[in-house]
Amino acid sequence: DPDAFAALQDAVMPRLVQGRLPSDPLRVWVLGCSTGEEAYSLAIALTEAVETADVPTTFQVFATDLSAPAIEKARAGMYPKPIAQDMSPERLRRFFVDVDGHYRVIKAIRDRCVFARHDVLVDPPFSRVDLVSCRNLLIYLEPPVQQQVLTVIHYALKTRGVLWLGGSETIGPYRELFDAQDTA
Repeated sequence: DPDAFAALQDAVMPRLVQGRLPSDPLRVWVLGCSTGEEAYSLAIALTEAVETADVPTTFQVFATDLSAPAIEKARAGMYPKPIAQDMSPERLRRFFVDVDGHYRVIKAIRDRCVFARHDVLVDPPFSRVDLVSCRNLLIYLEPPVQQQVLTVIHYALKTRGVLWLGGSETIGPYRELFDAQDTA
């Protein structure tokens, strides 16, 4: 979703990065990370945002999923050649290496991402998170389970933290917990 990523990069990431103290690392949680594309995309975008910040900022991306095979694939950071159609040649050159006919995310980006098997309904959530990406997960859950997940996300986020949902998802009855920024 290039438009959603562009909005995140233009409106949200500068606010999360600017003025941050080096002792206060930025924390991102990607729920339902599947095979890692979104986690790595966020790490790449954050790397670019940090480079333009006035103070060096560190960050960590925590990416979780129920599927152990998906997590293993995500950790490897190997993707087929057609991913080149979804990014600029500059990003491809800078953040990927060609390995055995695939593109692999460079180690510096892989090291920023921690992948773990996690059940958001049972396991304790991460805490003090600046950005939660929960894109295209809620649409697969029944409303009571969606509400449970949104409560966990609210607990995980810092006071001024950001929840990033997919285009088909909403916060439902939890409007008092979250302020909508960009609903396009």
